[in-house]
Amino acid sequence: MKIYHLHHSGFLIQFEDKTLIFDCFTHIPNSLLRKSIPHYFFVTHGHSDHYTADIFSMDRIYKPTYILSSDIPKVSTFQTHTMEPYQHMSLGGMDIRTFGSTDQGLSYYIATNQHRIFHAGDLNWWDWDTKLKPEIDPEQEEIDFKAEIEKMKNLPMEFAFVPVDPRLGDSFYKAGQYFIETFHPKVMIPMHFMDDFGIIKKFKDKIGNTETIIPEFNQRNVKIKNTWAEEI
Repeated sequence: MKIYHLHHSGFLIQFEDKTLIFDCFTHIPNSLLRKSIPHYFFVTHGHSDHYTADIFSMDRIYKPTYILSSDIPKVSTFQTHTMEPYQHMSLGGMDIRTFGSTDQGLSYYIATNQHRIFHAGDLNWWDWDTKLKPEIDPEQEEIDFKAEIEKMKNLPMEFAFVPVDPRLGDSFYKAGQYFIETFHPKVMIPMHFMDDFGIIKKFKDKIGNTETIIPEFNQRNVKIKNTWAEEI
């Protein structure tokens, strides 16, 4: 299993028999693609920092299949599957479950190749500064986030991709910390920070000691160092 950070909330995960690609809206280097291996694109929602229709131009030699949130406009391709929150589908040796979001679209929980992966999309504790967003009700945002987490509390978490958004100011860490304290995933990979890679170390410093591994990376389109293979 190899994990590559693409950009923002975009990640590419390689297994021996398949590649999973989440929320890709930038160009994927050809070096990360493998001919004749199925490539599954997961899109959590249609925001432009999570989705681009360019993914549908993938060369057929990479055997692309698309799993989309229902808010994505219909695209004419026979290899597309549309999902709503709280649905279940078996596909390509994957057990795929969807959950909700505290913004648009959905989040994905996938069991495959003896691993369990959660990608939150825009499921986040959106504790905005009310001076910046006066329409936000911080108390309701907390209630909504924790209610969604409660719906998946019995699922084992191994690899979790969770927003750590620096735009939230002093509240950037809340979703990640709550997720770690609730699920104790083996690995939590921060996302949704554009190119502010320094937020990863800031998050680790804020969280302090934890058995959950939080890997650091500092650029786009790089393999995330596989420290968990020896530690888990």
